[in-house]
Amino acid sequence: MDVLGYEPGPITCEAAFIADFEISSVVPFGAMVTQIDSDRKQMDIRPGLVMKYVPVRFDPVTGARQIGGRYLFSTWSDVLGYARYTEEELEFEPGVKFWERPIFSNIARAAWRVEGAYLFHSLEHHMGSRVERYRYTADAASILTDAWPAIRESAAQGGRCSVWLLSRPEQKELMLFSSAAKVEVEDEWTTAARSIDRLEKAEGLLEPFASDLQAVKAFDRTSLNLSLWLPRSRQLSGASSIFPASPPYPLP
Repeated sequence: MDVLGYEPGPITCEAAFIADFEISSVVPFGAMVTQIDSDRKQMDIRPGLVMKYVPVRFDPVTGARQIGGRYLFSTWSDVLGYARYTEEELEFEPGVKFWERPIFSNIARAAWRVEGAYLFHSLEHHMGSRVERYRYTADAASILTDAWPAIRESAAQGGRCSVWLLSRPEQKELMLFSSAAKVEVEDEWTTAARSIDRLEKAEGLLEPFASDLQAVKAFDRTSLNLSLWLPRSRQLSGASSIFPASPPYPLP
């Protein structure tokens, strides 16, 4: 199936939801991939969901399976509704709320406002993604107005596939999300490793503005994109989800 409804250009949306957590290794990796896509069928029908990236990486020290979600929503009301739904209503096992699943640990999640979001290349090519979170002390409003066009241009020049600039003004936090295409080499596993390595080592897109913002980086994580959820495409009879990191990772 084709990916429909996601043309390169500005992404019209007001809100994002960013989650990071670990999934117990008691769940086989292939079963995890299948379960995530099964869960999608109940989650991607929520009002206003534009798209979701599902990142996965293995902690280089502990080996923990780190996963999460990078969502865009049409409106702030939509993202608050989604947060409330997953916290208070959603159950895949009777009596167990979604975020209380015993296979989840070290959960961090929050809703963010979108200062800008742009899609440069077709979603099928989005092999890896990176989130960079900053805490700042300066007055960010005027700086971000000027920063977004420069960040967008830097992302384009650096070969990124997409970029989002997110904020939590009340908490004085900023986040950069970006995705990148695969680095093709001789085999699937090396391709995946090189793709992540290049994105992880690239200069942070917000770094040129960090001094003016009096910003300090608080979190930086680069992952392969296990899957992308595509409700707009599904609604147009296109692909419901795609799996940029398969191979080497398994399909559902």
